Amino acid sequence: MARAVTIIDVARAAGVSKSAAARVLAQNGSASDVTRQKVLEAADRLGYRPNQLARAMKSGATNTIGIVVPDVALPFFSAVLRGLTDTARAAGFEVLVSNTDNDADIEARSLELLAEQRVDGIVIAPVFQAEPTALLRLAGEGMPIVLLDRRMPGLEELPLVSVDHVDATERAINALLADGHRRIALVTEASQVDSTLDGFALRGGEDADVSMLRPSAQRLVGYLRALTRAGVDIDDELIISTGYTTGESQKAVEEFLAGDPDVTAIHATDTVLSSGTYRGIRSRGLSLPDDLSFIGFDDQDWTTMVQPAVSVIEQPRQRLGATATTTLVGIIRGGTTGPRRQMLAAELLVRGSAAPL
Repeated sequence: MARAVTIIDVARAAGVSKSAAARVLAQNGSASDVTRQKVLEAADRLGYRPNQLARAMKSGATNTIGIVVPDVALPFFSAVLRGLTDTARAAGFEVLVSNTDNDADIEARSLELLAEQRVDGIVIAPVFQAEPTALLRLAGEGMPIVLLDRRMPGLEELPLVSVDHVDATERAINALLADGHRRIALVTEASQVDSTLDGFALRGGEDADVSMLRPSAQRLVGYLRALTRAGVDIDDELIISTGYTTGESQKAVEEFLAGDPDVTAIHATDTVLSSGTYRGIRSRGLSLPDDLSFIGFDDQDWTTMVQPAVSVIEQPRQRLGATATTTLVGIIRGGTTGPRRQMLAAELLVRGSAAPL
C-alpha cells in the first residue's frame, strides 16, 4: 500500500520548513503569500490529506456529530435525517449515521463506536429500555447529547426535541369532532387504555410530563384528551390495537369493520398504520368520506395519489431534524442547551377523505 503523504513530504516538495508547512496546512499562524502558495500547490500535487484523528487529539474537536436512529428506511426518519444533515453541514459538521433496528445492543455498540470516533456530540432517538446504560455513561462523561422524538425514565436531564405527539392527535380528533363525529375509532400500536395512560388523560394528568411515554402512547393520550374535553364518553372498543406493520394494521381494521361497528370516523396515528388502515377500509368496500371519514398520519406520496386525497396530520420532520442539530451545535460551541423540551407543532392538512357528518 502507498505510504500516506506527510507534512514533511509537503515541506520538502515546497522547499519550506516543516513548521511553515504545518502553519499553512493547519491555517494557524502566519506565513507569506508566496510560502502559502508553494505549500498548497505541493499538498495538492502530492495528494496530502490531514490526519483527522491527530488533529482531533490536538484540538479536542473533530467537527463531526453522530446520529443514531431506529430505522433510516422509515419515511419519518429519512426526512428527519435530511434536516439533521443539511443543518449540520451548514454549521461546518460532517455526520456519522447509525441505524439500530430498534435493538438496545446495537444502540450500545453504535454509541461506543461514535465515542471512539471522537464525535463532538450525538443526536439520538433512543431505544426504549429499562436502563439505557450506554447513553447514561456517555452523558456522564460529558458527551453533548440531544434526544430526538422520545425519552424515557433516567434521561430526564437530557434536552429533548420532539413533535408534540399529544397535540398532533388532538388536532385530528378535534377536526372530526367539529364535523359532528362522535363515534371516532383510533388505530394505534399503543396498548389499550390502562392505569398509566388513564392518569395522563385529563383525570389528574393535565400537567404530567407525557414525553416519558412512547410517541404512540402520547398520541393515544391526545385521543383520550380530545374526547374527554368534548364531553364524549371513551369507548375502549373503538381503540384498535395493532402490530407495527401495514399488513397487521390492515387486518386489524378489516376485523374491526367486519363487526359493523357504529363508527363514522377513524384516525390512524402513524405512517405505517395509515397505509394499512386505508387498505382495510377500501377492502371492506367502504367509500371515503361517504361511508366513513378518515384522517391519516404523515404526508406520504400515496395520500395525494388516491381519490379522494387523504387528510393527514403532517409532522414537521425536516424542521425537527434541523432543530435537533441546531440545539446540539449550540451545546458543542457555547455550552448552552436552551429549553429542556422543545415541542414542535404538527399541522392538519385538510383534503377530501373527511367530511361533516
